[in-house]
Amino acid sequence: MNYVIIMSMAIVLNWAFISTSTAQTEPLGPLTSVTEFTIKPGHEMQFREGIKAWKACYLQNKGDWTWRVWQRQQGEGSVFVLASDMANWAEMDKTDESGKSCQDLARTLINPHVEKATSHVTRFQLGISRETPLTEDMIRVSFYDLDPQNGHKLMEVVKEVEAIRKSAGLATRGYWYQWQTGGPESPSFHHVLPFKDYAAMDIIQEAVWQTVEKSAGKAKRDELQAAFRSSLQNTWNYIYTLDKDISRPSK
Repeated sequence: MNYVIIMSMAIVLNWAFISTSTAQTEPLGPLTSVTEFTIKPGHEMQFREGIKAWKACYLQNKGDWTWRVWQRQQGEGSVFVLASDMANWAEMDKTDESGKSCQDLARTLINPHVEKATSHVTRFQLGISRETPLTEDMIRVSFYDLDPQNGHKLMEVVKEVEAIRKSAGLATRGYWYQWQTGGPESPSFHHVLPFKDYAAMDIIQEAVWQTVEKSAGKAKRDELQAAFRSSLQNTWNYIYTLDKDISRPSK
């Protein structure tokens, strides 16, 4: 998310840098800036109307920033997630005069309806993610909190599993992201699996571990499955739907 626009919404962002010991051997993927808004009970409609007013102002002022707003479908409370791609960290140094022109709307029409806002930055993982852009309106996001001792095994397993799936002629279905900032309760990675709609979730597809066993044998499946499980301290997932009225995926 463009830093100036975040500030124009008058949300204070607290960044906590997460270091990683994994050596960088591949080109870096783009960044995604994300803010999760927990809405005050009964204020969802007012929050959405505030975003609509801000969006109209921003477009009228010919702003070129793009973003997606996803609404979480499960879990406690009413939660919206605003996500925007950045090519690199340097984009956070840029100013956006169009956003400044609309900051009063954010202050008066959006902020009063927000109970809490939490922000973080993630980096897209090349090579193990789907290469085509996300166009679907529904996503299932799985979050992974790594085990302190065995967490390094997660990406090793994912890369090997994706290689096996590729050799079996299967396309990569989702997108992996590594968290670059976050708090004590933040995960280290998350995976986005897109769906056209809820009905698409009823379509039965071959499970990952089934493919591994069929292609590489049961012993290899057991080995990779054990390594995957040992790499995790905790995992959870939610379904999100795109709120098109308050999003701007493209210019």
